[in-house]
Amino acid sequence: MDSDQRESAFTWQGRRELVGRIHEQVDELVAARDQMEQLVGAIVAIGSDLDLDVTLHRIVNAAMELCDARYGALAVRGSDGALVSFIPAGINEDTAQRLSDLPVGEGLRVDDLHAHTPNGLSAQDPPMRALLGLPITVRGANFGNLYLVDDRPGRVFSASHEAAVRALATAAAAAIDNARLFERERESAKWTKASREITTALLSGDPQTGPLQLIVNRALELADAEQAILLVPQEPDLPTNDVNTLVVAATAGRYASEVIGRQVPMDGSTTGGVARRGLPLITDSFQYPIEGFTNVGERSAIVMPLIADDTVLGVIAVARRPLQPPFGDDYLELVSDFAAHAAIALALAAGREHALNQELAEADTLGDALNAAAEELRRLWRARRVLAVTFPSHGSSAGAVPEVVSVGEAGQWADLPPSTRQMLTALRDGDLLSPNTTLAGTAGIALQHPEGVLVVWIDLAEQRPFTLEDQTLLTVLAGRLGQGLQRVHQVDQQRETALALQHAILGPAQLPQGFAVRYQAASRPLQVGGDWYDVVELEDGRIALIVGDCVGHGLIAATVMGQVRSACRALLFGNPSPGAALAGMDRFAARLPGAQCTTVVCAVLNPDTGELVYSSAGHPPPILVHADGTTQLLDEGHTIALGIRADWPRPEAHVTIPVGATLLLYSDGLVERRRVALEDGISRAAALVKDLRVSELDESADQIMAGLAPSYGYQDDVVLLLYRHPGPLELVFPAHVSQLAPTRTALRRWLTRARMSPSQAMDVLVSAGEAVANAIEHGHRDNPEGTISLSATALDDKVQLTITDTGSWKPQQPIPDAHRGRGITLMRGLMQEVAINPETTGTTVRISARIS
Repeated sequence: MDSDQRESAFTWQGRRELVGRIHEQVDELVAARDQMEQLVGAIVAIGSDLDLDVTLHRIVNAAMELCDARYGALAVRGSDGALVSFIPAGINEDTAQRLSDLPVGEGLRVDDLHAHTPNGLSAQDPPMRALLGLPITVRGANFGNLYLVDDRPGRVFSASHEAAVRALATAAAAAIDNARLFERERESAKWTKASREITTALLSGDPQTGPLQLIVNRALELADAEQAILLVPQEPDLPTNDVNTLVVAATAGRYASEVIGRQVPMDGSTTGGVARRGLPLITDSFQYPIEGFTNVGERSAIVMPLIADDTVLGVIAVARRPLQPPFGDDYLELVSDFAAHAAIALALAAGREHALNQELAEADTLGDALNAAAEELRRLWRARRVLAVTFPSHGSSAGAVPEVVSVGEAGQWADLPPSTRQMLTALRDGDLLSPNTTLAGTAGIALQHPEGVLVVWIDLAEQRPFTLEDQTLLTVLAGRLGQGLQRVHQVDQQRETALALQHAILGPAQLPQGFAVRYQAASRPLQVGGDWYDVVELEDGRIALIVGDCVGHGLIAATVMGQVRSACRALLFGNPSPGAALAGMDRFAARLPGAQCTTVVCAVLNPDTGELVYSSAGHPPPILVHADGTTQLLDEGHTIALGIRADWPRPEAHVTIPVGATLLLYSDGLVERRRVALEDGISRAAALVKDLRVSELDESADQIMAGLAPSYGYQDDVVLLLYRHPGPLELVFPAHVSQLAPTRTALRRWLTRARMSPSQAMDVLVSAGEAVANAIEHGHRDNPEGTISLSATALDDKVQLTITDTGSWKPQQPIPDAHRGRGITLMRGLMQEVAINPETTGTTVRISARIS
């Protein structure tokens, strides 16, 4: 072949090769165009749905189509890098698990897995040969790894395949982010809706939609979980750090009836730790076993504290099924609003128990406590009737009839149907604190009573089931009721002892004439305190008046008060001087723990003359109201409280109490009020004494206590001591003429105290003598064993005498005796007023004369 022929042949060969290469490039361009179109279509497809699960499946299928791969999988990983879930396509779970074990890094492309890895992928059926693995990064964090595999001989993934899948992975990241945001918003909307439902249930107060059960039901549903439990403190009145035990109060889902009522210690448990710290937690294991919950298997759970007013009221735990995806950290934010509403629900439930505790705290007797508790239980369940039946203990008298407290409908034991009595008796003989709900619309429970067994029976207003939450609440409240009744019983016994002690050391029960006293302790429940009064009849005929106030309340203050009071009495008997008595008490109080800063006013009264000597150690001043309404504060002789400074001078002051005047000694609890000046309280007391200066002394004491009492009751111990000068004369003597002389002597002495002139006093003595003589002679002519009483009082500007006998006077003679029968006429001539009232039980004569 010549040179021209060779050149021509070469040219044609070159042309063929060139055309072939051009065709190859065209095919590659067409394939690239098709792949690009396919990639664009895949990107559009995976971004067209906002459902995350649908989006993930579309990503795997689109990647397989781009590379013509037979198999694929997406391994989703959590924030900690742990495997969360698989999205397989064409392969089984075991193969997908083996794929996820391969490290992908920035990308992994393997032509022959048999030579690359010993993990057994090439030995699968069918055997895996080619592999392409690429990461998917969403917002800078690894979301998961996309795997493409093929089992065909000679099949490999090219660089263009890898580039296309990388582009798809970038688009997939945006689609996944959008789907996750949408899913988050959708989940948040569901939790928000559930929160509103709980709020609605709380506001409606419908007992059929109990808040605790609603909480766990919604949590179970929204979290797509297997179980949900709600735990509350067994000791709800204690601070969180002092609570020892949590109890499962509501459940939903699997094993609900087995988990209810389970107890979990605060220390050493996962739920207790969440309650202590007040922070939510995602976990797959629990430290303390809860039968029926933590022993189901290892699964993801979220544990949330329920906080209201900075107080942890409970804990809710929600657990998914073992093969479900675990909770992510972002889930904690989703449930925060729901947990806040759940805490409100728990606060409401706690309020129910608090209301019962408050009713029990205010009860003074077991009967009061039972009535209050029955009323509260009826209100809580909107019941038609609540029975509280006390069965006496076996040591009580045989055949004792049970005591019934019935609210809603009246009824006693004999009024109850035999079937009801039989049911109540059966409850008494059963287990304590175990609810019985066998009859629809009813519930019963037995608990310990200080005097036997108490059975509580609730008849609902409608025939609805008594739910698990109802039963839990009833059990808790019954336990609190039993404790409360025991406390009321103990306090009642202590109160009797304390009051007996208080009355023994407080002051004399029998007061001299002319005195009235009132005492009220503010300290519940024992009702004893540190205020005291004393009225001491001294050997020389004078009378000591003391009102004091030891610091504090209750038994401790009462004990100190008793010692200080006794010291004051002893000092006055040794030296009837108020100043000397306070000086001695000063030294005593300085050495007696709890007696420092005691305030006291001490006065010594001469009842014949009205002279009053007084001294005050830091105590509010006595009030003296004259018969004409003039008011005087006895604020002289006033120094510091006892036990503060040694050898402090205790000066005395003197005043003469005029006839008809009223003296008020008191403790600061009578007049002291929050945000009100003490002087204003004293002025109010003085005004009341002034208004009541002509009333009977006991009536005045009652009116002053009532008139000065605040609307919320006295918040401090109160002592009120009244004296009106002169004190009334009260005489009771046999109906015999021998009593005329001593009666006349006693009356003369009293008239002297009343500052009546000698001539006026003589008129009164004559008139009274005639009345007494008539009572002896006429009223008791047939009954010489009878008695006569004579009383004399000084009111304002006059004296009044009342003479009463127990017989009947002789009828007036139609023809008067010239030497007899002039007594009544004489009385009417001497006295301003004379009234004679004959009755079947005796005759009363009232005479009065003005003091000039």
